[in-house]
Formats: sequence, structure tokens, C-alpha cells
Amino acid sequence: MNAAPRLEALRKRLAEDGGPAALVTQTSNLLYLTGFEDVIDHGINAACVVTDDIAWFYTDSRYVEAAMAAAEGTGWDVRLQKENLYVEVCEALQATGATTIVMESSVPYGRFKFVSEQFEGSVRVVDQLLEEIRQVKEVEEIERIALAATLADRAFDHLLGYIVPGKTEAEIALELEFFMRKNGSVGMPFEPIVASGPNGARPHAIPGERPVGDGDLIVLDFGARVGGYCSDMTRTVGVGSVREEERRLYDAVLEANEAGLAAVRAGMTCFDVDAASRAVLEQRGLGDLFTHGVGHGVGLDVHELPIVGPRSKHSLRAGAVITIEPGVYVSGLAGVRIEDLVVVEPQGHRRLTNAPKDLLII
Repeated sequence: MNAAPRLEALRKRLAEDGGPAALVTQTSNLLYLTGFEDVIDHGINAACVVTDDIAWFYTDSRYVEAAMAAAEGTGWDVRLQKENLYVEVCEALQATGATTIVMESSVPYGRFKFVSEQFEGSVRVVDQLLEEIRQVKEVEEIERIALAATLADRAFDHLLGYIVPGKTEAEIALELEFFMRKNGSVGMPFEPIVASGPNGARPHAIPGERPVGDGDLIVLDFGARVGGYCSDMTRTVGVGSVREEERRLYDAVLEANEAGLAAVRAGMTCFDVDAASRAVLEQRGLGDLFTHGVGHGVGLDVHELPIVGPRSKHSLRAGAVITIEPGVYVSGLAGVRIEDLVVVEPQGHRRLTNAPKDLLII
């Protein structure tokens, strides 16, 4: 994947801010900015340093050989960290005459404090330094997310033949993860959620030893990772004889999901997309049972910009990939969530999640 335009986009942003040096250290931002594949993982100790004429990638001896191979022909200067990464970065920047460093607002405070103490100039954070650029996906990024979404669709279909009364939530989660890893998912973007019966009323319930049984609704929230990019989907299925109350909840959430999808198009405020879904549930007297925003961006991370929620100040941009995932949660009874992954387009959206949404009874 050609990451050169991303470096130029960051340099343009830095120029608009007076030309400081950027020190990038968050894993997903490192991967996005460099495009180094099969190099960067969550165990890496690394940093990117960028100015209008510098592109340094620092890492330690565990990763340097792979980084040098990935950097060939890219313009990145790979540098081997010897003792202390941030001391060496600060000294090297000071030698160039740099007077200001900007860092990501997501950086741990301890790291920011250490760099501030080492650098003989100004160090500050910039909100969404790279995350704003990452919001609009390139064609190849969307293709990889689509592959991950297709794999998740296949995993859901597989689960429909696996889930039977008596299987525990933990067993179902393990089968789900095994299927996706076996069929091409490189790790998991997040721990799968398998929440049955009253556990479904907890939006992020942890799969446990509860066996699923007749009358249960099961919330299945999961994703795959392909080529470094994530997918995210949720389906809710029934086991045996589902009660009329649960069917009413399901129908309301499905209508809210479709209303949110219908509102998606470039230029629409995220607040208004959330409101379109939320209005359906409020009209049915279920508004107080919808306890989270209707969606979020997805890419290298499973939660990215934009935030699609009732207090969001973002607007949808063509090329963003977002979820639409309304839900209702009745304590002690059940939960229902239906989540689709879509690409924002100028006049609407393109769905990447294609698993069936009618209430399926196992």
C-alpha cells in the first residue's frame, strides 16, 4: 500500500501549524503513516519523526531488520534505537535546530511528560493529529475492510449451524474466534461478545459459562482483521420459542437500524444520523433503553473517527467507514443490537455487512 500521500498530508497539516516536528508513537498511527506491513505490532517500541524534510522511523533491534526491508524505496530513514528511544529522538531533533515538537493527544501522559523534560524546546499535543486524516479511507483500505466484513459474515453463518441449547457463551465465542482465525483473520480486533438471555442487557458483556437455552436472545458482536484492517458487526438471534416481548424489541431495533442507514450520506452530521435511529426507539417508548451512540468509524482500529452519537460534532465524509448499531437493553430480560458496517458515499452508503437481519430462530 502506498503511504506516501499520508506523509505529505501530515506535512501539510504541520505547515498550517507553523512547521513543528511531529513525534508519532501510537501503534495504529505508526502503521498508517509508514505503511510498513508485517513490521509493526502492539509490542513494538518505535516512533516516527516528521518535519518538512525529515522522515525518521526509530525502532529497536527486534524490529529493525524488518523495518529496513519495508522502508526500501519509501523515503523513510530507519534508525536503530540504542539505549533510550525518546532521549535519542530529542537529541537528534535538537541537532537539526527544531524548537517545537507536537505529539498525538492520545499519547500516554507519562510519555508526553518525559519528552517534555528531555527536549529543550516546546512540546505540545495536537488533537487528532493523524486520526482526522485517517477518517477518509483510500480504495485499498476499503477493500481490506470489506474482506474482513465478508469473513465476519461467513463466521455468522457458521455459528448458525453451531449454536444449540446447552452450548455456553464461552464455547460459542471460542468457536467464533477459531473459525475466523482459521479462515484468514490475523488476530481479533476485539474480544467477541456472546451475551445470552439477561446477559444481553449488558452491551459489552463478557462471554461466560452460561449455557444458552430455549427462549433466549443471543447478542453476537464481533469482527475480523484482514490486511491490518478491522470489521465490526452485531446480530441478535433467538433460540427456540422467543417471546412476543423480545420480538417487539427486535422489530424496533431493526427499524431503528434501517432508519440510521437511510440517513447516511456525505455531509450529514453524525448527530442527525444518531437522531434518526434514536427517534424510532423513542416513538416506541424504548428511548431510555438505548444507552450508547449509534455508531463509530472503523479502520486500522475498531473504534475510529467519526463518532456517530448524540453529542458528536463530526460530519460524515465520503470514504469514511462507519457502523450503525442501535440497541435496546432490558435489565434482567434481554438485549437486542443490530450492527452494520457501511462506506459513506456522496448520495448514501454501501453496505459491507451482508448477513441477514430478520430475526433468525435457531
